[in-house]
Amino acid sequence: MSKHTSSSRHYTEDFIWSQNIQSKMRDLVFPLLFILILQGKVAASPTCKCAPHDGCWPSTAVWNDFNATVSGQLIKTEPLAISCYPGPQYNPTTCASVNVQWSNATFQGNSPVGIEYPLQLACPPVNASAGEQPGNCSIGEIPWYAVNATSIEHVSAGIAFGKSHNIRLVIKNTGHDGLGRSEGYGSLEIWIRHLRTGITYRDSYIDGCHSCNTTWNGPAITIGGGYTWADVYPVAKVHGVVVVGGGTPSVGSIGGWMQGGGHGPASRQFGLGADQVLEAQVVLANGSIVTASPCENTDLLSAIRGGGPGTYGVVVSTTVKAWPMFNVTSQQLAITSLTNDSSPLLDALTILYSDLPALNDAGYAGYGSWSIASSYPLFANVTSGYIHSFYMFNRSEQGARAAFATTLQKLLPFNTTSLSISLSYTSYPDYWSFYFTESGIEPPGGGQGTLGSRLFDRASVQDNTTGLREMMAIIAGTSDQMTSNNLELVSGGQVFKDADEPYSGLNPAWRTSYFSNIVSRAWATDASDEHIQRVKNDITFVKTGAMKMLARNTGAYMNEADPFDPDYEADFYGAHYQRLREIKREYDPHDVFYCRTCVGSSEWTQHDDGRLCRK
Repeated sequence: MSKHTSSSRHYTEDFIWSQNIQSKMRDLVFPLLFILILQGKVAASPTCKCAPHDGCWPSTAVWNDFNATVSGQLIKTEPLAISCYPGPQYNPTTCASVNVQWSNATFQGNSPVGIEYPLQLACPPVNASAGEQPGNCSIGEIPWYAVNATSIEHVSAGIAFGKSHNIRLVIKNTGHDGLGRSEGYGSLEIWIRHLRTGITYRDSYIDGCHSCNTTWNGPAITIGGGYTWADVYPVAKVHGVVVVGGGTPSVGSIGGWMQGGGHGPASRQFGLGADQVLEAQVVLANGSIVTASPCENTDLLSAIRGGGPGTYGVVVSTTVKAWPMFNVTSQQLAITSLTNDSSPLLDALTILYSDLPALNDAGYAGYGSWSIASSYPLFANVTSGYIHSFYMFNRSEQGARAAFATTLQKLLPFNTTSLSISLSYTSYPDYWSFYFTESGIEPPGGGQGTLGSRLFDRASVQDNTTGLREMMAIIAGTSDQMTSNNLELVSGGQVFKDADEPYSGLNPAWRTSYFSNIVSRAWATDASDEHIQRVKNDITFVKTGAMKMLARNTGAYMNEADPFDPDYEADFYGAHYQRLREIKREYDPHDVFYCRTCVGSSEWTQHDDGRLCRK
């Protein structure tokens, strides 16, 4: 068994592995392993998942035997920052290194328990050089064990073990998640970070069963395992094609990003990530490995193409569309407040938000961020202002300027009076030159905070401009709240055209909404529980509530949404929820898979002691 680190006061079991057992188990074929693991272990539909301190929790010997079935790839986990706390694991040098790397996505992704945006940070890093003193450290919501799945058989074995012992399962690749879907008290994690079966480019796609009337016969790329977009993009680049992937390259390419919808710099042009999937390999709750495509398991294909992650099966491979190359014209807009009065900035942003549908129809897409009192500089040393990078594909700078002219004329009266407005353009000969210059930047992670989001259609920003301006003031927050907003103009175009896509579980709100707006607030690691709850309530009921009031008939992008949204079934899945619930029952009738806000999760509740039980 590979151990993440040595034991601590929270992990007192001593694992002694039998070499005889391991050598014998290696000689067994996998189907027999699966049968042995499942044999007579669990009744259907138990009331609660088995927790570590329950009598049903597997003994050390059972975990040892399981470790042999996964080639010694079982990890006994412990918090990333445990070296900062008194006890056997205390190591000030290691602690200092952890503290420095904490916000690095790769550092978090390389750990089985690393989460870039954890819901609960039960063992925070300690910056001893700044005089911080360790408080409490516990395992919290991180899984107790993880299978470092380096083969699909390891994935199946992990599912089988979790099912046979009624243990909560967690599916994780990079941990780039803010909804707690890669966390779970007392769980067994299937970690696919090191499942790598190759990235393969095809000049022409032919469906796997050679019998579908597929509408796509162009280039395609098969992504086998837990690769990130940073792994996939170079393959696309060398073949002179474009794939729709995340703006952040450390995001996993076959997991929650894609299954939750998946937007990126190329999504307006070519569609959301979910709509790129031509076929997929999925490990089901019964351990079987199936192909989901337009000619087999079509309902499963629909479910994983936008119907949410972690609940129908474990996706271990996808084949996605590859598109022709194009040039890019990028626009950089920066607005700075010249006074302490935030009203002019909010007035200008109201104009911009109202014009976004027209700008998108003209071909613009992109990302922006703004705040009236940011806790970090938006650009240069500006903490009150707005900045964006919008872009147009296969359009000259002259065409891009013409498409923005009307909006610019509305903004210019603010310039040099209450605001400073700066506008520039950059031309790129191809998509990848643009991407690696203006996108592909890793945002800091590992902090504590919460966010809410909303999709906006044309009516929500144009039918009631007074209401839009009122909403902008609410989501801006007060100067002491240090609220941030992020604008994502990533829909329209092909996303709207894909409304006729026959195999899609995507929230239908995407087919009419032009952009998503994210509002977020953070708190210090030593913040009181009362303060944290006030911030959460403010995001859920005040700021996100204001966006819902204006955009009543849309929803939210589930991957960047409020994990505490009381209406998540409607907001994340829309009219597709009931059909997705039926598919969940078909492929996972005993709820082997569970994750927060995922399809079927409303039928479970987590008790104060961490145990997951049916309602």
